[in-house]
Amino acid sequence: MGEGNERMRMSPGGGPLGWCAASARGLYRSAVLVGLTCVMALVAVPVGVGGSEVAYSWSAGRREPLVVSVLATLGETLVVIAWVAIALWVVHPLASRPLAGAARRRAADWLDLRLEVAYRAVPPVTRMATGFWWDGHEYHKTEREARRRAKVHAWFRDPQFHWDGLWAVVASVTVFPVAALPLLGLGYGVFLLFTPALAGYGAASIVAGLAAAPFAWRVLRPVAARFLGPVPSTRLGRRVAELEAIRADLTQTQAAELERIERGLHDGAQARLVAMGMSMGIAEQLVDTKPEAAKAILAEARASSATALDELRTLVRGINPPVLTERGLVDAVQALALDSPVAVDVHSQVPSRPERPVESAVYFAVAELLANAAKHAAARRVTVELGYDGRVLTASVQDDGVGGADPSSGSGLRGLERRMNAFGGRLEIDSPVGGPTRITVAVPCELS
Repeated sequence: MGEGNERMRMSPGGGPLGWCAASARGLYRSAVLVGLTCVMALVAVPVGVGGSEVAYSWSAGRREPLVVSVLATLGETLVVIAWVAIALWVVHPLASRPLAGAARRRAADWLDLRLEVAYRAVPPVTRMATGFWWDGHEYHKTEREARRRAKVHAWFRDPQFHWDGLWAVVASVTVFPVAALPLLGLGYGVFLLFTPALAGYGAASIVAGLAAAPFAWRVLRPVAARFLGPVPSTRLGRRVAELEAIRADLTQTQAAELERIERGLHDGAQARLVAMGMSMGIAEQLVDTKPEAAKAILAEARASSATALDELRTLVRGINPPVLTERGLVDAVQALALDSPVAVDVHSQVPSRPERPVESAVYFAVAELLANAAKHAAARRVTVELGYDGRVLTASVQDDGVGGADPSSGSGLRGLERRMNAFGGRLEIDSPVGGPTRITVAVPCELS
């Protein structure tokens, strides 16, 4: 939703004034991107050109066999590449991290693209009994030198730091030339305007630069999304940690569910069955001497057995509702709506049944959201919308309650979100204070 709003806000429109504003904004942002992405190119190009003049002069004018000439040219080319790599490696510690940080801030401000990264912390230095300072790798005479070297070690052992260097190199050959196009068109056009015979070409170049300005800077989005985020290995580690949290949450949920079933059996059906056994024992003793009293006791036991059976059925429905198994998600949600203490409207555009695990997860998610609407939101009417589009099953629950739903408030939304994450799904919450609240569960799946 944020990306769509940003695209609408940044799109040129509103007539000539809108185009002028978009062009001016585009020129400014292109200029900023050029400044953030030109450093590596400004280092590599002069070193490469100068190095080529020096290296290729070694074999210039010599007449050698073709194989020797090819090998010499290849060796000289490798020397030039090595010089460029050394130059970039020297600049990398000084420029990569600050340039990447500035580019992330621009991506967040301009594109609403939030890229959170974590750098390795600099370890503390320790003063030894000998008077030297230990930075974790070597000794130093002064604390200042030890701290400086500790920072260098932390940087060069940090994969995120080197990933920033890769961003600086990639951006110099992707973002930099594209962002520079409108500026070059504008500058070259102004230069041509002062040449009478080429004034028309200058005007055309200026118009082309202004027309490209609103769009050129947006090359930042795809490159930033790929290279400005966390290191892929770090991203994988975060996913593993997330899956471990999901597993722990599911284990806790299963334990709570087993405890609920055990408590329901112990306090409900089991107690009634024990009472029935005792009543039948008493009736067995009275059947010969007081048959009427025995009949009354047996009648009570029969009524108690019917109650115990109802309690067992209710407990089973809480574990795996028969209507969900037999009729599917849509009918099961409609049954929930009939049992809800608030008025519930159900609308469905799901053509067939989803996979059973997903169906069960979405059903219990809707059940929990309906319970929250009645318990926490003080809602009078709730609307449930079921849909399926792009291989994603969605269930939206909207109420007219007080709003302000917060996953951290203990309403169970955080656990519900983690349970959806276990299926690769997501939980979207739109709940301003005062209402209305709309919570959407979306899970990728295939329909039967």
